[in-house]
Amino acid sequence: MGIVSAAADLVIAVFSLTIAVAAPLIDGQSVLPHGLYPARLVELKRWYAAEYGDYLMARPPGFFRGIVCLELAFLWPLAVATLYGLLTRRRWVATTSLMAGVATLSSMSAVLGDMLGSGKATPTLLQMYVPFIVFAVIAILRGLCSSSERTTAGSSLEPSARKKRA
Repeated sequence: MGIVSAAADLVIAVFSLTIAVAAPLIDGQSVLPHGLYPARLVELKRWYAAEYGDYLMARPPGFFRGIVCLELAFLWPLAVATLYGLLTRRRWVATTSLMAGVATLSSMSAVLGDMLGSGKATPTLLQMYVPFIVFAVIAILRGLCSSSERTTAGSSLEPSARKKRA
């Protein structure tokens, strides 16, 4: 189980780092004023949207702007906390992984639903978004498995210590 857990932690760390960097620098351009960003970052976002045919990034609809706001306010701090928790081996990283996984899966369900429903999804564009679904599932499983291991091996199922009566 140690190798699987280490592999899951590596995947979660890579995607958490991706979210921690890309959310404020790239995705944030969809909702924040462009004047906050250097010209190179604005150009990078334009290049990405053109190169991969990402119509959501090129002209973000309302629902996508809402997802980006959620990502900046909720998922970005979770990604940073998850990275910190993984690097310092904190027990609570299972909780932040679970939360980040659920938030990512919810967001990606709406995004992929729009892409597939509209018929605008190209194979190249799907290759950019589908890995986030995989990350979300791994993060959710990591959070659930870590919680269940701790519960069965920890003191929560053991009888509580008897109090002394005076």
